[in-house]
Amino acid sequence: MSKNEFQKKLKTEKINTGEYIIVVDYLTDEPLVMGCTQQNEVWKIYETKQRGGHTIIKELADEYAAFDYFYQLLLSRHNYLIQS
Repeated sequence: MSKNEFQKKLKTEKINTGEYIIVVDYLTDEPLVMGCTQQNEVWKIYETKQRGGHTIIKELADEYAAFDYFYQLLLSRHNYLIQS
């Protein structure tokens, strides 16, 4: 899915991301962020921990593949949180 489709889907489905904030426009080292952004024509899915600093989870060349992967990642987190 595209970035715009992802953002719409995230709002309509009300996915629980716990304490994480979702960022899709830039890479940040702020604490507790999950994000997807493009750098040098590569889409990077990343997360930050409580003390900041980011970890790249996956890099993909295609926007649609990146946001599909990111959505599935958030959905698995959502399912984990609602079962706990």
